[in-house]
Amino acid sequence: MMRVLHLNTQFSSIGGVEAALQCHHDLDAGAGVDSRFVAYWEPSVSGHPRADYLDFRREMTVGEARRRLKNVWPGFQPDVALHHTVWGQPYLMDLDRAPRRVLMLHSDIPGLERLAAARAASLDGWIAVSDVLLARARAAAPGLDADRFLRVDYPVRPPAWMRPRRDGVREGPLVLGFAGRLETEQKRVERFIELSAHLARCPVPWRLEFVGDGSQRGALEAALPDRSRHRFHGKLRGDDYWRVVTGWDAIVFTSDYEGTPIALIEALSAGVVPFHPSIGCGGDAYASAVDAELAYPPGDMQALAGRIAGFAGWTADRRGAAQTRAVSIASRHDAAGYVRAVNGFLGQLVQMPPLQKPQGRSWGFPFDRLTFAQYEWIAGLRG
Repeated sequence: MMRVLHLNTQFSSIGGVEAALQCHHDLDAGAGVDSRFVAYWEPSVSGHPRADYLDFRREMTVGEARRRLKNVWPGFQPDVALHHTVWGQPYLMDLDRAPRRVLMLHSDIPGLERLAAARAASLDGWIAVSDVLLARARAAAPGLDADRFLRVDYPVRPPAWMRPRRDGVREGPLVLGFAGRLETEQKRVERFIELSAHLARCPVPWRLEFVGDGSQRGALEAALPDRSRHRFHGKLRGDDYWRVVTGWDAIVFTSDYEGTPIALIEALSAGVVPFHPSIGCGGDAYASAVDAELAYPPGDMQALAGRIAGFAGWTADRRGAAQTRAVSIASRHDAAGYVRAVNGFLGQLVQMPPLQKPQGRSWGFPFDRLTFAQYEWIAGLRG
């Protein structure tokens, strides 16, 4: 049985990476894989017996972080370590105890080209969740053979009771949804305030619904006080989440950068069409594939409001055709297929010779006494 160690900043929170990790947690054993999970920055959460939480803090020293990772899952010797984040490898990569390492690219974050290139010499393979991210991986490791790269579709697991929408135009206000972290970083949720102001000038009844939580929730609730037009559901899981999503006409993204948002794919599987900024990622490619009018100029809330107003005037046939295309696109994001593809790729890598690794950095005194916050400050001085 192949043994795989998954490492990421988080495991139990709501997000695309976390959903993929939880898919592995639930399905790996049935696929003949013994997997363990490490979440660097989360406190302990019950319910996932093969996940361990290291509860890192910015004020923690690198030495303490290394001790925590070194002591996790004693006796578990992975055949391959699958890193789901570019964070942490300079501090921690030598402690994953794996003869082979793979980096999975989930999001096209700022500076990814530089970060991926810096990690390339320590990796045996790459996994990417979009064509854009696959191109980033190949550019970072141009000397690797093609069989050390995998392009995979994110998994979604809708409930058995869900019936995708194909009803075209229905009665009532246009219901627009957002699902994810209510944060400025990456998600730029404060743009919904401007979007709401533009929509208020449109002669179309509408409602914005937010699923998720984050540091900007309070500011959004204060700035958008009309509860007939703005609903905040908080974090939802399972059937509660899907019941809300299936009630939307469209899901809306205002992000600066993304990979292929899993909330978008989940919405597609429910027959909900996506509005996504044209930022050159998997998300806007899917939006354009559903209908060319659904990808809008990045950051332009006036243009987005205009696209939404136009969408409200689509005929039932056009709306129904877009819903059908959405469901068709989502159909290839099967959870079992995702697990087979990833674990099959890792199994092939285990049969290949490991690549030569460079000597890792020494983290003895005094470097291990500095905190993550202090290293961030030093990196800022370097520009």
